[in-house]
Amino acid sequence: MARDKAKDDELFDCSQEHEHNYVIGLYDDDYQDDVEKLLKDGCEDGTIKNYTHKKVYELIKKELDLPVPVS
Repeated sequence: MARDKAKDDELFDCSQEHEHNYVIGLYDDDYQDDVEKLLKDGCEDGTIKNYTHKKVYELIKKELDLPVPVS
């Protein structure tokens, strides 16, 4: 699935399951559990509280060494 560039500047909403599912679905099946854990942990500890979608992708790249999804 390609990312929706219109979402790049929108804030990631930790309280919305569809937000988590959208981001997780952008990555290969082999890495989805890792992405899910990173999102869950980041939401719980407040790390990604005011992150845009783009900043979330950049965090995933930094922490998991996964490429930013293409648009």
